[in-house]
Amino acid sequence: MNSEIKKKEYGLNRGNLKMIALFCMTLDHFAVAIIVPWLRLYDTESLEYAFLSTTMSALRLIGRLAFPIFCFFIVEGLLHTRSVFKYAVRLFIFAIISEVPFDMVLKHTFFTVKYQNVFWTMLIGLVAIYILDGIYGKFKAKAVVKDIVTVFISALALYTAEVFSTDYGAHGVLTIIVIYLIGKNRYRLILLLNILVQLITFFVDRDFTVLNIVEKSIILVLSTIVLFIGKMIVIENSRKMFAACVILSAMNLSEVSAFANVYLMQIYNGQKGRNIRWLFYLFYPLHLAALAGLCMLVGLY
Repeated sequence: MNSEIKKKEYGLNRGNLKMIALFCMTLDHFAVAIIVPWLRLYDTESLEYAFLSTTMSALRLIGRLAFPIFCFFIVEGLLHTRSVFKYAVRLFIFAIISEVPFDMVLKHTFFTVKYQNVFWTMLIGLVAIYILDGIYGKFKAKAVVKDIVTVFISALALYTAEVFSTDYGAHGVLTIIVIYLIGKNRYRLILLLNILVQLITFFVDRDFTVLNIVEKSIILVLSTIVLFIGKMIVIENSRKMFAACVILSAMNLSEVSAFANVYLMQIYNGQKGRNIRWLFYLFYPLHLAALAGLCMLVGLY
């Protein structure tokens, strides 16, 4: 009892976690927008290049903490929002607003359809878990039928994200779905969807070389084992975050630094804290626009 009281008093609330995510995201985008083009000004053997390269790597590793927190709160938003429709509309509006500054920072062009910002990923994930929530809450059918429909809806969402090249792609959408499904204790489905995302990315990438097949197979086996081990984590929010980080690490090994979020979830007290909802939305396009403007001002691109 005393530990629970202490956790509520000194733990992290929703506002705290969102601020941490925004801070980590900013460091990551600063590394991409400023340091990456800055590196091109130096010889790869110079001390300046080594320092900047190390700094970039460190900032990007810290930045990995941001996205899983965003995914966690997409699921929390579904469970607590008064209107899922209005929630989805907000994500859609900010996905449109953010596209130009996102393209300017990530692709150094005013607009491109080759890569879409993270709001699109979160929107696809929200729509997917909203449908799944209806299936598990209102759809009267046998568990196996619900599971089949869940796999179909998930596959459609994962494929959509991958084909349209949203930030984090199919793995990003699966991260949101997995966090939701852990709340429903559907671990067998999670293991199945982990196989599914590897197959979808494999066929969308069209890289059918032996090396890629072996690599995908190893990633699949290891991630499945680690996902199963994560079932033993007692605290549900930490268990959700652990699984989310496994899915993202299967996409890119650099995502392993996000496992620090498992501890943050351990001290998350579930309280609302300061309401920063609009800052949470507005900060993304505004900080990207500021970084793009700074790059152009100093002539980095």
